[in-house]
Amino acid sequence: MKQIKIGIILNYVSIVLTFVIGLIYTPFLIRTLGQNDYGLYAFVFAIAGYLAILDIGIGNSIVRYISSNTVSGDKEKEKRIIGYFFKLFSYVAVLTLILGILIAFNIEVIVSNNFPNDSLYTLKWMILILTFNFALGFIFNTFASVIQAYEKYIFLKVLNVVRTLAVPIFSTIALFNTQNLVLLTLILFIVNSIVSICYFVYYKRVLRLSLSFEELNKDFKKEIFSYAVIIFIVAIADKMYWQTDQILLGILKSPEDVAIYAVAIQFVNIFMSLSLAISNVFLPRITKIVNAEHYSVTEINILYIKVSKYQTFVMGLAFSGFIILGRDFIELWVGPKYELAYFLVVILMSTFFIDLIQNLGLTVMQAKGKYSFRAYTLIICAVLNVIISVPIIKIYGSIGTAYITAAFILLGNVIILNIYFHSVLKLNMLKYWNEIGRIILIIVLITLVSKIFVINLDINTWIMFFSVSLVYLAIYVVFLFLFYASIAEKKKIISHIKSVNFRIKR
Repeated sequence: MKQIKIGIILNYVSIVLTFVIGLIYTPFLIRTLGQNDYGLYAFVFAIAGYLAILDIGIGNSIVRYISSNTVSGDKEKEKRIIGYFFKLFSYVAVLTLILGILIAFNIEVIVSNNFPNDSLYTLKWMILILTFNFALGFIFNTFASVIQAYEKYIFLKVLNVVRTLAVPIFSTIALFNTQNLVLLTLILFIVNSIVSICYFVYYKRVLRLSLSFEELNKDFKKEIFSYAVIIFIVAIADKMYWQTDQILLGILKSPEDVAIYAVAIQFVNIFMSLSLAISNVFLPRITKIVNAEHYSVTEINILYIKVSKYQTFVMGLAFSGFIILGRDFIELWVGPKYELAYFLVVILMSTFFIDLIQNLGLTVMQAKGKYSFRAYTLIICAVLNVIISVPIIKIYGSIGTAYITAAFILLGNVIILNIYFHSVLKLNMLKYWNEIGRIILIIVLITLVSKIFVINLDINTWIMFFSVSLVYLAIYVVFLFLFYASIAEKKKIISHIKSVNFRIKR
């Protein structure tokens, strides 16, 4: 449990660092490269990001099956499982190289006439480097996933914090000397390669684990492969939701449109990270609960509501704060040319917020082997989203595609899944919404009242922005304490505060 708690804390440290670095690094990157080159940079990462889905759910599968195996404690079977996944990842790495090289040498066909000729050469080299980055990462992901299955979150998260700092620091140094996009991509590759080697060293020297290439039972391999394919389908759907819009804007509109949408997606990714920081560390634990001899759905229900409460508190603060101050933040951060990004974020997050506070339910689906329903629902909605977005982008641009994406998230990720959680997983969604709905109602009221007061303020400096942000943070915490916390929870919070004060005085 200590590893889980510290892992969550380090997750948030990483998120805060990512946010602070983004606050400084992104506008520096935009001003140094220019809007056109930044759009090119975002476009390449959107295309190359599709190579990441070739993981086909293998990493997630390792966590699930190694965690499940720890219940029985069969070490020989564990070696064979790790060896099997290592072979799968090696095949994926080869496939990644083939596809990445094909994309790089046919980039002219993909982008048509929307990019100048000198940009095509840069695009080609960036995609090639990212291809090797993903291929190497896949091979070493075997060891990272085993470390996660063993719940060694402190090592994983500290290493992630180091990576979060290293890439922008070395990239900034490089940008002071040259505005070379290929060099920026090469820096990312080098840092990720060092991190990958660290995974392997920890796996061998600390966990003292090995692998075996002895064959697994055919039925077991079939089960693993089926689960991995399901995760793969979900990964494709996620990419279609969050990266295809940028690619379509690059093909149908311009690099400038991609740049604005990319800024919006940065905020969506931050919100996603805030939510996943909590739920991601619970897969091994929930898998063990589900596979225990005396499985209790009541225990899962209690854990689900408890974790969702924490996610709602955190996500509610982040999203309501963005609604109130996000427009001012974007203008101060990257300039008024990116103001449209504010409206894109609000549209996308209006429905995605619900999905993010419920994602522990997805973890329960994975642990119980029921994830196929999520996969099929998501891929159908994602495909329809892309099909409808093409004509909408031509007419309404990025705002149009944001509305379409938000609508399909509401349908597939919220409405359909809530019905499934209640009827199939037997999660008590009526009790869930009775608890979570009250929190959301209070957050909506706080947001509306605060927006009325803030809307007439002229927030044109960072000092003014952070001052108003701190005031809102205080209002948010006080309102939730007064109007949501039970008498027992209030007494517990006050007791903790008194305890801290006593220690300080001593």
